[in-house]
Amino acid sequence: MQRVLFIDRMRPEDAPAVARIWTEHDGTGLPERIGVVNRTLYRFHGLYVHMVEARDDLPGDLTERIFAARTDPAFVDTRDRLAAHLEPYLPEFRNLKDTRAEQFYRWQA
Repeated sequence: MQRVLFIDRMRPEDAPAVARIWTEHDGTGLPERIGVVNRTLYRFHGLYVHMVEARDDLPGDLTERIFAARTDPAFVDTRDRLAAHLEPYLPEFRNLKDTRAEQFYRWQA
């Protein structure tokens, strides 16, 4: 299973609004079309941590599939609504790929 972790900044009090936006987005059908089967959101001392998991048989790279969907109306609407609640971790981050955490170790039993 492919997993992608995105990191941004978020005020803790914005978590309920962000969760509502993602709840509405997840009802659009876009996640299924991309191949997403799980989304988990975390907050940690002013950080927003967003993990996305793909179905096991997903062809291609999950990050690329998400990035390719960036012109879909459901993606655009969600991105625009989240902009009021999320800030890039670093000011120079310009797009979704910039916010992706790099996996450097994994253990699985």
